[in-house]
Amino acid sequence: MILGEFMKKSVLTLAVALGITSTSASAMDYFFQTGRSAGFGSAGTTYAHWSAAANYNPALIGAASGAKSDKDFYIVLPNLRGNLVTSESVDDISDTFENFEDLTDEFDDLDNIDLLEGDVSELQNTVNLSNDMVDAIQDLDGLGANGGFGVGAGIGASFKKFAIGFHMNSQFAGGGSANISGDDLTFLRRFTTLGQTLIDDVRPKYDRALELENELLAAEQSLLDLQNTSNPTPEDIAAAQLIVDNAQVTYNEALDLAEETKVTLTTVENDFGDIFDVENQSIKFSEDDLNSNGRFAAVGWFEVGTTIGSKWALKSGKTVSAGITLKSVHLEFYDYVASAASLDTDDIDGDDYRNTVDFATADLGILVSLDPQDKWRVGATVKNVSGETIESNPLRLPEGVDPLTFEVKPQVRVGTSYNGGWYRIAADIDVTEASGPTTSSGEEFFQGSQYANIGAVINAWNFVELRAGYRHNMASTDVANDSESSSGLVTLGAGLFLGPVQADLAIQASPDGDEAGMAFQTMITF
Repeated sequence: MILGEFMKKSVLTLAVALGITSTSASAMDYFFQTGRSAGFGSAGTTYAHWSAAANYNPALIGAASGAKSDKDFYIVLPNLRGNLVTSESVDDISDTFENFEDLTDEFDDLDNIDLLEGDVSELQNTVNLSNDMVDAIQDLDGLGANGGFGVGAGIGASFKKFAIGFHMNSQFAGGGSANISGDDLTFLRRFTTLGQTLIDDVRPKYDRALELENELLAAEQSLLDLQNTSNPTPEDIAAAQLIVDNAQVTYNEALDLAEETKVTLTTVENDFGDIFDVENQSIKFSEDDLNSNGRFAAVGWFEVGTTIGSKWALKSGKTVSAGITLKSVHLEFYDYVASAASLDTDDIDGDDYRNTVDFATADLGILVSLDPQDKWRVGATVKNVSGETIESNPLRLPEGVDPLTFEVKPQVRVGTSYNGGWYRIAADIDVTEASGPTTSSGEEFFQGSQYANIGAVINAWNFVELRAGYRHNMASTDVANDSESSSGLVTLGAGLFLGPVQADLAIQASPDGDEAGMAFQTMITF
């Protein structure tokens, strides 16, 4: 129960921090990075420290077994990692949604304003607001963000025949995007057309009618003044006759104008009756008329497990290490959809928009040292040999919205590394893709992960390691979320060794600057 609440609050915090949301972390990369390996491209299948066996390859813990050394025990507290991908800054994303929401509320308030007989500035304001609404909804088009973060910890020990470790890992990946309806743009542009029609064709008639009415009232007052004259002169009678004649002309013009206005209003009602109330002379608008929406989906993963492994020496001098991780997983899936005009992460409640499932699975790994000095290694690992499927909570999705399905499938990675003493190089590649949430048609909501990684490490000094690498995501970019993750990441990192204490820091960034991430880890070994 406590873990479930932690998962719920953490994912919701991510949603708020990312603006609508914010992704991409590409789907869910089950090879959880550490502060050490993230610096050299996360190429950890054969080279990661044995404390990261549960993250990369269970056989790594087996390779640590055997003859006693001064590093037979480790404690990892903590391992932190995170990344963010946006087409714009998080603040800009939040501001864009807030601006659209404010404009929608302001436009919604226009439905009780008389546009034909009220202040003429209100009519111009309606045209300006409808134009602003079109611009705002176009700003939303393609807007999205993706992000992920994780926390890990572990403890382990190696012995002559085997090595064993216990770990906890949590990982969150979420993504949000705005889905803009072309019908909304057409709908809002009609208000601009309506407003301009009223300005050009209707409002002048109403203004002229008001002028004619004032002229007739003035004529009436003049006649009353003359009527009250006790002894009218011939000049007064002539003046009264002129007033009557002019008033008749004005009255005839008013009748003609009324007929023209009636015809014009009939045309307006035929063309814009769905958005203009002729009787009340005001627009008809509700944010419920808009079909555009924002969607946020997130996966929360929490696992605890045990990794055990051993190694065997071959007659050729090579060694084979193998390992297995047995783990219990708590999986949560969030899917929040709301009108773009009313989307507000403050409204998200985890219990309303999430589904959960618990399951057990295992990871398998093998590692082969190709020489007696254990310089050249090759290895392979399978993550999540048995999977699970989880879907959106259908009770919380708006009518007509396609639910999302997230499926945990086995993920296979192979790799190699070479230890040259003062330098090391490593590379690995995902054989299979970890997919993101998908629609019923098979379209992914945000990009999956299938990485090719390469990295290098050098001993700068006895107590400092410098690391660099590159990650390339080979997963398909045909996704529903327009902010899919960058295809490549440059990584840099460093490790500081102070006796039994080791601190590792890594940063990652895409060449185009739209994705960035970092990882930090502290570890004690003795």
